[in-house]
Amino acid sequence: MLGRQQIAGIQNAVSELYKNAHDAYATLARVDYFEGQKLLVVRDNGVGMTRKDFEDKWLVLGTESKFGDGVGRQYKPEGMEVRPITGEKGIGRLAIALLGRMVLVLSRARREDGLQDLVIGLVHWGIFELPGLNLDEIEIPVKTIRGGTLPSEDECATLAAALLDCVERLTKNHPELDFSKIHSDAKAFRPDPADLDAVLRPHDDGSLSLVGEGTGTHFIIAPSAAVLDMELASEERLQDYGFRKSLLGFYNQVFLARPPATITASFRVWKPGAAVGEELLDPQLFFTSEEVPKVDHYFSGDVDEFGQFSGTLRVYEKTYEKLNIAWKESVGRRTDCGPFQVEFGYLMGTKSESSVAPDEFDQISAKATKLGGMYIYRDGVRVLPYGDHSFDWLEVEKRRNLGAGYYFFSFRRMFGAVLLSRQRNGNLVEKAGREGWQQNSAYRQLREILINLLTHLAAEFFRKGGTYTEIFEQHQSELKRKSALLEKREKQVTAKKKKFVEALDRFFKAVNSGLVAQEIAKLRQQTNVAMQGAAAIPDQDQAAAALIRAEKLALENVRKLRDDCGIRRPTGVGLSKSLHERWDAYQSEKRRLEQEVFSPFEHEIAETLGKVAKQARIYVNQRRRLEDRLKAIQEERQLMLKQTVQQTRATADDTRNAVFDVTQRAVQDFDSAYRQIETDLGRIDLDNLDEAAIERQRQQWEKQLLEIEQRHRGSLEAARDMLALLAENLKASGGAESAETMAAMDERMMALEEQADEDFEMVQLGLAVAIINHEFGAAIRNVRSNIQELGFISRGSKAIRPLYDSIRSNFEHLDGHLGLFTPLQRRLHRKASRITGKAIHGYVNDLFSNRLERHAVTVECTESFMVATVECYPSTIYPVFINLVDNAIYWLKTIPEPRKILFAAEEGAFIVANNGPQVPDRDVAGLFERGFTRKPGGRGLGLFIAKKALMKEEMDIALGEPPSGFNVAFRITASTLRLVP
Repeated sequence: MLGRQQIAGIQNAVSELYKNAHDAYATLARVDYFEGQKLLVVRDNGVGMTRKDFEDKWLVLGTESKFGDGVGRQYKPEGMEVRPITGEKGIGRLAIALLGRMVLVLSRARREDGLQDLVIGLVHWGIFELPGLNLDEIEIPVKTIRGGTLPSEDECATLAAALLDCVERLTKNHPELDFSKIHSDAKAFRPDPADLDAVLRPHDDGSLSLVGEGTGTHFIIAPSAAVLDMELASEERLQDYGFRKSLLGFYNQVFLARPPATITASFRVWKPGAAVGEELLDPQLFFTSEEVPKVDHYFSGDVDEFGQFSGTLRVYEKTYEKLNIAWKESVGRRTDCGPFQVEFGYLMGTKSESSVAPDEFDQISAKATKLGGMYIYRDGVRVLPYGDHSFDWLEVEKRRNLGAGYYFFSFRRMFGAVLLSRQRNGNLVEKAGREGWQQNSAYRQLREILINLLTHLAAEFFRKGGTYTEIFEQHQSELKRKSALLEKREKQVTAKKKKFVEALDRFFKAVNSGLVAQEIAKLRQQTNVAMQGAAAIPDQDQAAAALIRAEKLALENVRKLRDDCGIRRPTGVGLSKSLHERWDAYQSEKRRLEQEVFSPFEHEIAETLGKVAKQARIYVNQRRRLEDRLKAIQEERQLMLKQTVQQTRATADDTRNAVFDVTQRAVQDFDSAYRQIETDLGRIDLDNLDEAAIERQRQQWEKQLLEIEQRHRGSLEAARDMLALLAENLKASGGAESAETMAAMDERMMALEEQADEDFEMVQLGLAVAIINHEFGAAIRNVRSNIQELGFISRGSKAIRPLYDSIRSNFEHLDGHLGLFTPLQRRLHRKASRITGKAIHGYVNDLFSNRLERHAVTVECTESFMVATVECYPSTIYPVFINLVDNAIYWLKTIPEPRKILFAAEEGAFIVANNGPQVPDRDVAGLFERGFTRKPGGRGLGLFIAKKALMKEEMDIALGEPPSGFNVAFRITASTLRLVP
């Protein structure tokens, strides 16, 4: 069939329908595919078709409704700009035949004389594929409907019946043909436009509905072509955008001049049972106007009617203004292709060569891998298949395979567009199958001009030996050097952090398992046995000496256990927020061990010795005892210090040797280069060279010597400055300042990175909540309406009424809870309002009433809280109380009754307290940090978000002193809080 044969594939067919919607002055063209039903719904909100348009143009093959001057006789809505026509063959509308066998067409037009009646028609494309049929034998059922309504399922059934009558007649007239498939399809096809409108309207904000005064054209297609499922399954399996890449960026909103979008293209896939369709053409999946100029290299400008380019090039940070690139083939003649604009960005292949921030590099690189290429837009609308990297129309990869360094560019690393118009580039003609331009002289010139631009850029700016390549090579080399240094430091830091984390893990494991307490108990027993044994020695002097030895051994073992628990923070290494929290927790626990375990046990050893000596009447020489203890400590610590001194001196020797090697190598390299020049000079007959050749040779040798000297001098000066700084720090602070500075810089950088990640996740969370709220709210409105209708129906049925009452009761319970969350939507509360403590208590009680009752938790309020008022956003204060009460209920479940929550207020602060478990000291510092939680399966976002939201409104929350009878209290401070209403 002509329409199917003229269109290359599913994506081309969909793109053609988007173009038709554009030409009909639609602002939105959307495809909804219901996978489970194999149902495809194509809709737009354009000016639609009248019955005459439908019968005399849409149903007639090859009818021209668009004209070569680029402007059709299409009705233009008032207030809209004239749109250039994007197609002129008259067959694009038949691309729909490729999408499925049967289609129900619905179209309501608006013309100068106002809103027209709805036109509906039913077509089975299989009839047109049967050989031997004349078109005048085929009847397409068409009907008009007045009153701004949609056809019911019964009205659609009358069209199907008319189509079946036509099939029956054709079967009798042509018994040699098989109409069975057409007959079965027509019987099975039972579309219900009203039902589809009810399902889809909430997800379109009603912008595509044909109800009332809605206009546009809708196609309901079933069963959809099997190849559509195959394309979508392949894309999902390979994760390569294989299906959507030809549809993304349908209208130019990215490259160069970006007027407001005249039309938005959408393709949604509805999985079986899904409440919301997945949008495949989200604009954020495509390149953005901000991403193009921020990549490593950027090129943009105009090509005039003679093929000559003038514009701008940026190579890394170096910008070349007023860049001109000649196309020598024009020889003064105007080109057939006409003038055009071009813009593209180029991203280097690795992070080490890129000046783009690492996180942005990953994001843009992922897009370039799937969508990179040179696109073509004509009058703002994308021309297929240009832009698909599998269609290398500029032979970028072909040249790169001949020499990546020579031709430089890769199709998958570049993304840009050629911008054309029908008016200026009229000689470029699309193929009938919408597979690109016809291979005429205009297209060939367009390709040659663009290829000339790419090869010229590669030769002059990126290829070794090019006129301006030195700038590129220097910047690339510097980026690689910095990247290598960062990678080396990252490896060093990672190794240190790994050892640090392992030490912390061992410490907390030992403490939590009671290993330290067990070792102390073991030492206590051994010490007591040793001292009792010493007391039994008859000789007083020997007994005293044995007692002192037992004490010394016990103290040495305590010091060893203390040292085993000691962890040294790695020098010069910054700690992440979570690691900092663990380090703080370690220091707190270490202090506790010192105060509650080690020091008391040392005191206990001394007391035990005194008691044993007194009981055994043994005289202990205290001077000797003290001297022995001090001597033992001195010998032990001096040994450790000597070992560290030896290690430090060995490192200093290694550094000295390394510096000596570097300086020697610099001198040797320079000397070797000079001797080589002397040798080369001896081999050259200067008498046979002219002055210009001698001058060139001299400049080459001087440049060689200068490069060697500058390279080595730069490295040596950097090493000298680093050593000088180290010496200065050693003199000033014993070497600690430099390491602390580096650690502080590391921590600052990590804090900024973590904050950026947190902000990004919070934005994503906010967008997700907004989408869910919008979609869920629309669905609830439909459910609410349907329950009301069910109520009317059930009045006359005793069997249905109890079921209705049960559904209504449960829904009202759910709807009530949903209503409670209305204040949380910031967009509904852009102004601060006066909120009372009584309102907060009522809100919390309504929300948590079931849980409070289930867990036997009571909420008490002081009189001051009930009369308190605060001026703030409801969307700020309510979530804070929700989170605090939710957490309180969770922890109160772990204690026996009574379980109490207290709401109190004082001037400038709310207080929320409970009598649950106390917050451990080690948790206090991280209580409001993102990700901190003690709940199994918790995400640690509640208190973090609460504090962030309050601080944004110049309020705050902190852990406070609990009132009498309570163990935990939070203070919410607000300058606008008043105790008198």
